[in-house]
Amino acid sequence: MKKEPDRAFAKLAPKFVILHFDTRNGRAPHVARLKVKRNQTYALVLQPDSTEIARIEKPADLKPVVALMKKALKKK
Repeated sequence: MKKEPDRAFAKLAPKFVILHFDTRNGRAPHVARLKVKRNQTYALVLQPDSTEIARIEKPADLKPVVALMKKALKKK
């Protein structure tokens, strides 16, 4: 089992705020602007004004999340 995605994630993670939202009745009250479905997993990259830069729906492992984070850093 390769650890590259884990190491890459560990290097990139300090540059991001990583949150886990547990929704109730489909949405948490403070994420009304995000288009999310109930009981779904997303990796989202947001700008400071909470507009979405990019997203991945149902990431299976860290590899696509790392790619998303790298993509977001390039857009900054």
